[in-house]
Amino acid sequence: MTHTAVYLRRVNYFRYMPSNKSALRRYRLLDQAFRNRQRPFPSKQELIDLIEEKTGETIGVRTLEQDIADMRYDTGLGYNAPIEYNKTEGGYYYSDPDYSITGIPISQEDLEKLKIAAGILSRFTHVPYLSEIYVPVQQLERILSIGQNTGKWTNNQVVQMEIPDQAVDMDLFETCIQCIQHKQMLELRYTPYGGKESRPFIVYPFLLKEYRNRWYLVAHNRGLDDIRIYGLDRISRFKKTADTFETPFDAEDYFKHAFGITVYNGEKPTRVELLFQPEAAPYVLSTQLHPSLKILHNHAKGLRITLEVHVSAELLMLIRSYGSGVQVLKPRWLKQQILEDAEKVVKGRRKGFSQNMKS
Repeated sequence: MTHTAVYLRRVNYFRYMPSNKSALRRYRLLDQAFRNRQRPFPSKQELIDLIEEKTGETIGVRTLEQDIADMRYDTGLGYNAPIEYNKTEGGYYYSDPDYSITGIPISQEDLEKLKIAAGILSRFTHVPYLSEIYVPVQQLERILSIGQNTGKWTNNQVVQMEIPDQAVDMDLFETCIQCIQHKQMLELRYTPYGGKESRPFIVYPFLLKEYRNRWYLVAHNRGLDDIRIYGLDRISRFKKTADTFETPFDAEDYFKHAFGITVYNGEKPTRVELLFQPEAAPYVLSTQLHPSLKILHNHAKGLRITLEVHVSAELLMLIRSYGSGVQVLKPRWLKQQILEDAEKVVKGRRKGFSQNMKS
């Protein structure tokens, strides 16, 4: 995603963010259901089942009806979603098939404000920190011009923006920033996926880090005497303390060998050697996989690279995402793990296929 798309996404996202952070994800799921042409006219029960399956929360008919009403009529959200009910099919749908809440129209007032903001930022290109956003600002100005000239802000035909599934609790976000800046300790309660809320514990907050549209707090857990990474969406309660800390933290050094958000404290990196199919080479090189990437060769037989990284779940996901387009050459144990995972997938598919045939 370009820097400009991220900027525009956040402009809309924070402007329309609902007070209940789980509501935004429900709106997204409903939007996807209404636009799913393979399963048109979902019923109330189907929508409830979808939300409960994807979010893990239990909702009732009243919550669903309120969500639909909010998407239709809530002026604060500004969706004005054309949701209709088909009595014959017994389900809901968008009367405008091109509509999506990710293509919320930008008002003339907002356009003018964005223009002013872009103009102000463009004056500070000589400042080292702000100069980094000059190109995204230029792109933003072009997009604003295209949107005004074509009038196609609502149907995703000019600019498509992503809105994160998880709403950021801005009080938590700002509290983390303040505590990081002033080296002030935080008291947290944390609820892991599928687990129970923890007891209160104290952390020294070091860094807020974004990865794949989710925000994480990098902090030293005083009780465990270790640096941990906490998803903001799973911090259930938080409170500033009056205590401060002096523990130093170097973010670049800490994440030097990390691939994604996972860091294995104290562990040496692994030299991973990968061979990509020739057709994948241009894309792989354009994505800047990791600062440690070194090219061994790039020719008709493929792109061969090395990475000095911690072998994390994020790295495994990347390798699997290329399917047969990549081979793990080293280390041998990682190659074996990828092969075993692939065999499990094949066996699982075969088993599922045979069961479907029997049914």
